[in-house]
Amino acid sequence: MKIKKPNFLLLLLFFSVYTVAQNSSDEKQYYKWFDNTIGVENTGLYNGVEYIDAEQAKGEFVKFLYRGDFRLGTIEYEGQTYYDIPLKYDVYNDKVVVKIIGDNSTSILQLFTEKLTFFEVNGKNFSKIVNRTTENDNDNLSGFYEVLFNSSEIKVYKKHRKGQLRQIKNKTLLFEYKPKSPRYFLEYQNNMYTVKSKRDFIQLFPELKNEINEIGVENAVKRNNPDAYMLAYAKQINILLSKN
Repeated sequence: MKIKKPNFLLLLLFFSVYTVAQNSSDEKQYYKWFDNTIGVENTGLYNGVEYIDAEQAKGEFVKFLYRGDFRLGTIEYEGQTYYDIPLKYDVYNDKVVVKIIGDNSTSILQLFTEKLTFFEVNGKNFSKIVNRTTENDNDNLSGFYEVLFNSSEIKVYKKHRKGQLRQIKNKTLLFEYKPKSPRYFLEYQNNMYTVKSKRDFIQLFPELKNEINEIGVENAVKRNNPDAYMLAYAKQINILLSKN
């Protein structure tokens, strides 16, 4: 899509104010001020394809991370960070959709995955992984993964997944998207590993076997809240690794 060039004086004003922002830790506010001043439709974010939901679902079983309208989030796109952008994450297709509200029109765009580095929505942070291979399962990891835990020692990623169901009702093709069990991956010393249970953590850190066994997270937590299950082990292992 064609991008309008922002006013040159506004650019000069932005860069002079941005210098002050760096010194006062108000970078986010000045980026928002700049985007609001020139209009988000005149920034690099206005660079995607028109989004048409040809597989739209009705009811609660939608393809997106959340039901309902767009939610405000943060995006890094082509190296530029944008704040308070209305967005949706299409879990089924692994795509990010944004609403660009201009002075005279509103556009719904599907962003180019290759230009998008990370996004945050509703307190969840997602990072793009490209062609990483797990050491234990030889999986090829590509796409957007929620960062559940992030430290200097280890990182834990969650891959959200949904499956599509089709049915014909009154000669109309309808779609439903049911959540599938998420997958979890641990990054350690620049290697990626699939983790499903305590056994996987012990295999990765055999020297910490006794300490990991003492964590003792109940299987009910694994069934009902797998995020909490993974975090319980990740946080404790991180503490143990940082002591070595």
